[in-house]
Amino acid sequence: MGKDSFLPAAGTRDIEPVQAEIRNEVIRKITSCYKKYGFNSIETPAIEKLENLTGKKGGENEKLIFKVLKRGEELKEVLKEKPEENDLSDLGLRYDLTVPLARYYAHYKDKLPKPFKAFQIGNVWRAERPQKSRYRQFTQCDIDIIGDPTPNCEIELIYVTCKSLQELGIKDFEVIINDRVILKEISRKCGLTTGEEYRDFLIALDKLDKSPIGDIIEELKKKGFTENTCLSIQTVFGIFAADGAVDLYEGINDGDSGEKYRKACKDLIMIISSVKALLKDVDIKFDHKLVRGMDYYTGTIYEIRKKDWNISFGGGGRYNNMIGNFSGQDVSACGFSLGFERIIDAFFSGADTAENSGVKKAALIYSSDKDNYSDVIKLSETLRDSYDIVSIFDRQKNMSNQLEKLKSIGFTHWGVFKGAQTEIKAIDKNGRE
Repeated sequence: MGKDSFLPAAGTRDIEPVQAEIRNEVIRKITSCYKKYGFNSIETPAIEKLENLTGKKGGENEKLIFKVLKRGEELKEVLKEKPEENDLSDLGLRYDLTVPLARYYAHYKDKLPKPFKAFQIGNVWRAERPQKSRYRQFTQCDIDIIGDPTPNCEIELIYVTCKSLQELGIKDFEVIINDRVILKEISRKCGLTTGEEYRDFLIALDKLDKSPIGDIIEELKKKGFTENTCLSIQTVFGIFAADGAVDLYEGINDGDSGEKYRKACKDLIMIISSVKALLKDVDIKFDHKLVRGMDYYTGTIYEIRKKDWNISFGGGGRYNNMIGNFSGQDVSACGFSLGFERIIDAFFSGADTAENSGVKKAALIYSSDKDNYSDVIKLSETLRDSYDIVSIFDRQKNMSNQLEKLKSIGFTHWGVFKGAQTEIKAIDKNGRE
């Protein structure tokens, strides 16, 4: 068995003790903030029925489901035939926390208050190509409000998410916001009539941050878009680039739009102005290029980004039709998810973070040959008044090596047991006193 057999599967990673402590502390602070603002903790299974994960407009993520083979006699029966891929599986690992929440609410709705405010923190899985800060197993931190159709929903979700980040000491971020209703209207004005054209339009729009408009127009032409349609798209993109959020309503409303579109514009302007009034040190702005990958969004969509980082570390939106896929009755729903792994990688992954965590860990070292273990335990209890964590270790022959290893897993202090007179000292960065 080679050394590679010790490595975790591609797209996953082991979390060592110091980093695990940092992650746990970040989760504790996020959880505390969510609870403080009235969101109720729930848990849903990591495994869902495959039928519940597919056909829920999860976009490309539905193609990235880790599927679970049928088991026992049921699998044997299927294998007797010439099975298709989907015949072999009946379960899958969840690719986000929103679909399981919708199923949960559809099942328990008669027992839950309205609106229902929930949060979940848990692992999700996607079978995609691993990249920097993009894993096949990763943690999401979701807050959702179900049963409130008003834009107050979006205001509260954005507000609480920003307060959670500030609680973590993260300040250099911005919120960008758009609305799927507005995007749909833009596509209509550009002459797009089919769902496939609309999807190609959204994919092209999503690339504007990375590709020049000319390249995107050429790509659309290759997909069969007419010259007139491409010209319309280029003109509309130009209007947005010039006007931005200031003239959101006037810039794209030519007077013939329906009530639904006009309401989306007004709600978006109200959300932006309300968040600015509540969080004066947080930038929030309209961005016509924001699309988000999930097809289940029906209204507002938003992301949160580090200002000098062209990758989001949180996002969400309104998904009013999702619960109806389970219950047959649509319910207003809106959520915001923090990308926990990206937050850790961007703000909490350096050596300085570990050293400045503020947790005081003391190692009490004794000799099993001569010290009474009960006395060692008694002394460790008194030390816990001064140190967050006190752990007991049998003394090794190579003390320097032992201290280096203790330092590597976050111990900041140490002492050799000498009864009540034991002196606890700091461990320096090289594992020595």
